[in-house]
Amino acid sequence: MKRRTKRRLRNMVPGLLMVSSLCAAGVSTPADAAETGGAVTLTVENDVLTGSDNAYTNGLGATWVSNDLASYDDKSPVRQWGRFWDFLPFVGDAGYKTYASWTIAQEMHTPTDITLSDPPLSDQPYAGVLYVDNVLYARSERWTNAWELQLGVTGDASGAASTQRKFHKAIGADEPMGWHTQLPQEPIINVGFTTAHLWKQGNVGDSAQWRLVPVANVGLGTYFTGVGAGMYGEVGWNLVDALGGTSLREGLSAASTVGVAPTDRWSVSFFGGVGGHAVAHYLPLDGTVFHDSRSVDTRPFIGNVTVGASARRGRFVLSLSSNHSTKAFDGQEKGADFANLSVSWIR
Repeated sequence: MKRRTKRRLRNMVPGLLMVSSLCAAGVSTPADAAETGGAVTLTVENDVLTGSDNAYTNGLGATWVSNDLASYDDKSPVRQWGRFWDFLPFVGDAGYKTYASWTIAQEMHTPTDITLSDPPLSDQPYAGVLYVDNVLYARSERWTNAWELQLGVTGDASGAASTQRKFHKAIGADEPMGWHTQLPQEPIINVGFTTAHLWKQGNVGDSAQWRLVPVANVGLGTYFTGVGAGMYGEVGWNLVDALGGTSLREGLSAASTVGVAPTDRWSVSFFGGVGGHAVAHYLPLDGTVFHDSRSVDTRPFIGNVTVGASARRGRFVLSLSSNHSTKAFDGQEKGADFANLSVSWIR
């Protein structure tokens, strides 16, 4: 099937900028960076709570975050993996602690009317994605720098069609009829970098705290190529050294657990962020790189807004957020809306 449009460097879409990077790029102080045994996070993103069923419609993922790599034995695979990448700026540098995370995730993207067996070529194509994502975090007192490597596959091998059909059958929703038109099977490789800076922080009265964190990132590869920037804010009680659950992006995210120890007090926060994304290539809209596929014209600038809340106690972390993006391509009825639910267990 011939592509409807050619990919252009000036195309800009809501970036799935760095899986887990913005969400997990917390900023800490040395005193707060207590040692932990790592953490496991399960994440579900779906638009059922927003009343829509199109564009980015569902994401499922499981993430493991390591302890500070310096705390592992020299011969451990995790320590050796970090040492292999210590040529990267900030990784292993003096004044920084290095952490690693691995995520396995599945995403699905669908057009507006999933009951059509042949969706209009002017609408979001069906796209399923399955990937493994590795991120190395280098954290100092006021900075977090994160390097990402993402490997995956799109098309039938992603299993997204089967997942959505079974889920819709279970909840009594419309059966998606157009998955046979999804983007063809193709490997994915992407690299990226994110930086976050603890810019301002302070107190509200005697018990609450607040902070502002600007974030910027860049990605290059067959899934996402482009740049993004945004601002994150959080206010709450007994704040920990993490960025709550916001992601400033469209796509899978997980509650931040990088370098965060269990807390014996309730930690409750409300967060929000705004961001903008300039994108040269975004696979779910621009189509595959090595095969002809469906695609749509994208708009020159896409904005994203995230609001939500998180709660922590002991080893348990719960984060819930609502995410909205502006229209991503000409003819789209409205921007993507979805909710994110992340549950983490800090070991």
